[in-house]
Amino acid sequence: MYGRIARVFGRAREFDARESTKERTSAGGMLALSQSLSVRAPVNLRRESRASRGESRRKTISHAWGTRSRAAERANGPDERYYEEMAWGDGAVRTASEDGEAESCPLDLHDERASDFEAVMLVVGTTVGGGFLAMPYFAAPTGFLPAVMMSVGAWAVLAASGLMVAETLMHTWARSSGRAVSLLSATTEYLGKKWGFIAAVSFFVMMNCTLVSQLAKCGALAYLFSDGAVSHISGAAMTAATIGAVSFSRMAAKVNAYATVGIFVSFTAICVFGMANLAPSNLAFMNFAAALPALPGLFQLYTYGECLPTLVDMLRGDRKRIRRVILMGTTVPLLMYTAWLFVALAQNGSWASNADLAQSMLESGGVLGAATASVAIAASISTLIGGYLALSRFCADALRKKTVAHSKSVISLTLLPSLFFAFKGPEVYFSALQFSGAVVVIILWGILPPLMAKALWTREGRFDEIKKSLVYVWTSVASVALGFGVRSVVYA
Repeated sequence: MYGRIARVFGRAREFDARESTKERTSAGGMLALSQSLSVRAPVNLRRESRASRGESRRKTISHAWGTRSRAAERANGPDERYYEEMAWGDGAVRTASEDGEAESCPLDLHDERASDFEAVMLVVGTTVGGGFLAMPYFAAPTGFLPAVMMSVGAWAVLAASGLMVAETLMHTWARSSGRAVSLLSATTEYLGKKWGFIAAVSFFVMMNCTLVSQLAKCGALAYLFSDGAVSHISGAAMTAATIGAVSFSRMAAKVNAYATVGIFVSFTAICVFGMANLAPSNLAFMNFAAALPALPGLFQLYTYGECLPTLVDMLRGDRKRIRRVILMGTTVPLLMYTAWLFVALAQNGSWASNADLAQSMLESGGVLGAATASVAIAASISTLIGGYLALSRFCADALRKKTVAHSKSVISLTLLPSLFFAFKGPEVYFSALQFSGAVVVIILWGILPPLMAKALWTREGRFDEIKKSLVYVWTSVASVALGFGVRSVVYA
């Protein structure tokens, strides 16, 4: 831009100088010519100086963005030093035009980088969602200690896989030129179209399982709180319409943050008032034989990867902040789930022997019942927002849409399939979580992350023997787990 301004003013002054030279007499011609040259020289010098600064600016932005800064380079793919020269942090906030001028990223839902608080709340809210109430249901058969051990293992695996997937998403996002990016984009780029298709189908199924479970729970809550005046179908439909409208607006991040804060407040009330009726001896029960059947359900409750594309967009590809947010956002649910298991499994009330402990606590009334209901509502809101954001970004990516909020096809694919399945009834709440954890979660967050990381490390020349062993062991264990998961679904 500065180069253009210099050229415009330079040409204008040259033209004035030439016209002035023509109109003067021959006696003063030499004087006018010398004046013209005295004007030209500084202009040319300034033009060259500004042009060099513009070139320096272009190099700086190109260094920060790699191939994202030029359409021609994007069309030809990444240059060989793209990954080595990729700079993250504040440099990843803006794109660059041909003139070296930075332009805002045109993504429509997040015009500005979100705060760390909003980003952490997105991860926490996606993890501690409506499945929060299902934790005692899956953990009761195996006992407190085995459930906590499985929870720590699930947290470690999913935190590591999230970091690997986020790394590939950051590289894909940096070259997307503002187009919506999802797991489909990253998988197709790093593993090819076949794996991209597998990831697409798995992600679509997983997200709809999550949304179906939450809508089914919301329908059941509406029926319970209204004493039957609102049917399950009406409650699920109203929930989808309301939360869907919020998810496709600019209020999504803030509403999700408030809902997650509501989870914390209500959860604190559960811990405080639930402590009055504890029997710690109940926590001594252990049944490791029941741990394997409970593992898929517990593993599903710790998943959060569906929000990673949205997280990368919200933080504008800032690697340090994304890593920090992932670790913070996954550690908080681990602590909350452990405390929730302690309170729920140690209860000594009339619901202590019931299979669905949370539902019994919900129906018991009083302060504890009200706090449980508040957690259920806030958690469902947070999970639905995170789920709708993730699924809409995936659909926009699959349909090659730059916008999300104004595309009827994207909105329809995001809202309608899960709503229709949720109409079946409250019983699909646990079955949807169990199926998702047994099959699609293992594919998406067990098998794909190490393969994508391998492709990235190979491109960067960092795939050493240690990483080879890590990928081999990880994929082998995930493949065995997938086999058990498929078997459990087939013979259920």
